[in-house]
Amino acid sequence: MSPSSVYDRVRAFLDKYGDKGFLVLKAALEVAGDPNVDHRYGDFSFKHLVLKLARLGFNYNPVNLLRSLEKEYGVVEKSYTSSNQTWWRFIDVEAVKSAVYGGAGEPDDPKLALLKLKYESLEPARVRSTLLKLASKPSLSSVDKELFRGIVFNELTKLVELYYEMSNYEEYFAAQLSEVRELLRLAELVSAKMSKDKMLGESKLRLEETLRAFGLHDNT
Repeated sequence: MSPSSVYDRVRAFLDKYGDKGFLVLKAALEVAGDPNVDHRYGDFSFKHLVLKLARLGFNYNPVNLLRSLEKEYGVVEKSYTSSNQTWWRFIDVEAVKSAVYGGAGEPDDPKLALLKLKYESLEPARVRSTLLKLASKPSLSSVDKELFRGIVFNELTKLVELYYEMSNYEEYFAAQLSEVRELLRLAELVSAKMSKDKMLGESKLRLEETLRAFGLHDNT
């Protein structure tokens, strides 16, 4: 099966299912490229796909679209099935990437080209990696908090400004718009962690003040 035929079938799938189809394929490709996922059984599993979609803010059961991708379009094939998990493999992952991420082609409009350059210059993948590391930490150090503030007031602020400009060309910038929304969700997780750390610190301080008032010492 030639890459071009897979490409054409993916484009046909996207034409039919629109944003929903795009997000399912994007999520599946991200799982397939995630080095933290054990891919011995295939490129992506149903469980990993659903979790990835949820992280993208898309609470959706993709079973019907997966069936269509497999049976109707021949883009994926089942690679492993057991009582508690099902895995799929892309027939040609590079052709799928080309159709999903490159389907709109390079912009002829200089304004679109400039928006794309601005977006890429902010290194959203690096921002995402940093936010993921911060969100996964049990607590944040003062250095972590300063790093987070820098991201919020610099890269993230500029990305949100670009978001509103790119939203006028949603068909072309669908992947970028989705990525900005994911970055904001990650930032909210880090912010919540900072608030929790602050509350714990204030609670401990009040306890120490109370113990000192009674002439006691906090040995915890």
